[in-house]
Parts: sequence; structure tokens; C-alpha cells
Amino acid sequence: MDNFDIIELKFPLKAEYVGIVRLTASGISNRIGFDIDSIEDIKIAIAEVCNKLITVEGSKQELVKIIFRIEKDRLTVIFDSDDESLKCIFTGSDNEFGLSIINALMDEVELCSDSYILSISKVIEGKS
Repeated sequence: MDNFDIIELKFPLKAEYVGIVRLTASGISNRIGFDIDSIEDIKIAIAEVCNKLITVEGSKQELVKIIFRIEKDRLTVIFDSDDESLKCIFTGSDNEFGLSIINALMDEVELCSDSYILSISKVIEGKS
């Protein structure tokens, strides 16, 4: 493996496709050495972000690109969008619970960005 590998997935911004994203994340996470608990954490965090992306008011986004960046010691999941309404999706008190779940499960979380790119990362224990 070079410094990192990239796997990209584009999916329609609909609830019925979140399971496919979770399965993809599970396969990638298993392949690079995460334990079963960490894989579940990643799947839950991804589903939280995807479900939030789906329910953002005013969004005209129909497709979302998810980039799985695989490094020696971590997996970073990047949600790439060009829709301004998806710039900062976890604001306000209504979103505190979802954001706290993601922060508890992942090692790095960046869900507000001027570039409309959101990312969450998980480190593989014992490889850092």
C-alpha cells in the first residue's frame, strides 16, 4: 500500500441507500484491520452523517460522494458536496445528540467546513 488508498462511492441522497454505504464501510474497515466494535462504531457514525445529509432543509443535493481514505493506521470518511446548505449540518441544539454520538465513536470529526467537505476518522488501535 502506498501512503494511502482511496475508494470513492457516489450514492443518491435517499434513505434506502444508507445501508449500502454502511456495508461498504464495513467491508473496507474489516479489510484494513479494525475490530468488530470499531467497525460498528464507523457504521453508526456514517449512518448518522448520511441521515443528517438526507434531512437537511433546503438541500438540492441529489448525489453525495463519499471518499474512503485508507491509511496505514486510520480510515477517514469524507463526505464531499457542492451544496452550500450542507456546509455545516450539525448546528443548533436539535443536532447535539447526533453530533455527540459521532464524536464519541470517531477519533477526529470535522462536520463544519467552508469547502463543504465533511470528514470523520477512526484510528486502528495498535497501528498508530
